[in-house]
Amino acid sequence: MNAILVQHLVIALVVSVCTVMAIRRLLPGITHRAQVALARALSAPARSRPLRVVGVWLQPHAATIGGCGSGDGCGGCGGCGSTSSKPLPDGAQPLVFRPRKTP
Repeated sequence: MNAILVQHLVIALVVSVCTVMAIRRLLPGITHRAQVALARALSAPARSRPLRVVGVWLQPHAATIGGCGSGDGCGGCGGCGSTSSKPLPDGAQPLVFRPRKTP
């Protein structure tokens, strides 16, 4: 292979990985739904075994362990009403964010 061709392939790979990471960072809801849809499509019983393995691998991490909205009550963010498993150190106060009042 020509060195210029290898250089172009490496640059294309880096740019595409950065683009995917930026899209995942900026549009998490859309990418999560797309990842779940792709994982379901590949995990269908009618698919071959290698495709089903890829489908299971593509399942989002939160879907496999539970998390916010899963009903497991992780308590990590305090949004689901469950208590956190880690107590606060002595003298520490939790941060409370309140929305601004509009005039």
